[in-house]
Amino acid sequence: MSEMFTRFVTTQPVHGPKPMKFKGHVIPEYFSATFYVLDNDGIKVTPKNQASFKDTWVIELLLRVTKIETVEVVQLNVKGAKPNPTHEVFSTKPFNPTDLGTIQARHFNQLQEYRARLMSVAVQVAIQSHKYKKQPNGGHAWTIGDNLGVTVEELERINDEVEGFIYTKLDGNFYETFAKRYKELVINGDKTPIKTLQKIYYPEKSVKHVQSYATTCRKKKLLPKAEQGKNSKVRKTTTRKGAK
Repeated sequence: MSEMFTRFVTTQPVHGPKPMKFKGHVIPEYFSATFYVLDNDGIKVTPKNQASFKDTWVIELLLRVTKIETVEVVQLNVKGAKPNPTHEVFSTKPFNPTDLGTIQARHFNQLQEYRARLMSVAVQVAIQSHKYKKQPNGGHAWTIGDNLGVTVEELERINDEVEGFIYTKLDGNFYETFAKRYKELVINGDKTPIKTLQKIYYPEKSVKHVQSYATTCRKKKLLPKAEQGKNSKVRKTTTRKGAK
């Protein structure tokens, strides 16, 4: 997985959103999250080399919080990298497309790899940044930029829970993660990987339901085929000596 290094993140309520309860906190039903990401081309960023990366690309998310305490991406906008050592939260300059670089394949790859992390961070920033205030006329108002003093432990809990339900969405990333976990269990000698996966990662699902994930992985060729009632034959990948 290539490294994504975020310079700055901002969130802002949009469309006069109503308050929604989320994991013990109150956040806007709709809010935007803007990520200013260092264009480091997958190279590990350190204090010594950070200044050598001059370009920043931008990810803009519009998120919606649901009544069942999940978060969904409603809109996604990606802007190509440009020389910008600082972030621009607000600008009155007219939009000029020539200011932006080309969106590279690596940018799309990072979006896929870090999808859950981006959504998790957006929620954490929203919790820290916006405090709900009910108006006398019954409308909804939000402060911007408040430091609510949420503890690191609480933010870590929110991160785990947000990433947990995001990864249970049945998209390509979900099945790739499932197949990887399945293979690791089989390689380590687990004779009942489906039961183990259900117990650890999907306790709210039945074993039969989790088995259907494995079936889909086989159809997608993420797992080898298996005889009925048996596990996929997974072999540990080895590299021949002298192979390049």
